[in-house]
Amino acid sequence: MSIRLALALASCALAGVAAGAAGAAVPAKPAVSRLTAVQVAYLTSCGGCHGVEGSSAPHAVPTLRHLTGSFLCTRQGRQFIVRLPDVALSSLSDRMLTRVMNWVVFDLGGPAAAGRGARPYTVAEVARLRREPLTQTGLTAYREQVVAHVEARCAAPAGLNVYGAAYGPGVKSPSPKG
Repeated sequence: MSIRLALALASCALAGVAAGAAGAAVPAKPAVSRLTAVQVAYLTSCGGCHGVEGSSAPHAVPTLRHLTGSFLCTRQGRQFIVRLPDVALSSLSDRMLTRVMNWVVFDLGGPAAAGRGARPYTVAEVARLRREPLTQTGLTAYREQVVAHVEARCAAPAGLNVYGAAYGPGVKSPSPKG
């Protein structure tokens, strides 16, 4: 180490000690948000389309924020969201996918699930459901059926069948051409 560098470091150290002794404010390190492993898994597996906070591309991707928990009020809805191809075929382990799904439903998805006493997913349930991905059906039409059933049986948010409902007036999900 050069003498100049050593003197510069010593000078900085002494300035810090002097400032502390004189009661001067030493700049604090900026607060850093820490993401949990579940949040990181969500962001890397789902967040690209659904957004960091569960709202993104409102005309093309269903909003998760404040809505996803509603699916747990029916057996069909509960199964549907795990059987979606991008969920079921995810590279996440069964254990991590279960944790992500519970976070999406109970934290990101709002109080709808908890308010109805919905139970969290188990690893065994997720493992079983993801072996039957919805790859042989028109997802848009099937989703509309699931949502209609959820809305008929539960006090689900009216915007559940509208992409972008969290943004106000949205666009009804398109019917498949066929």
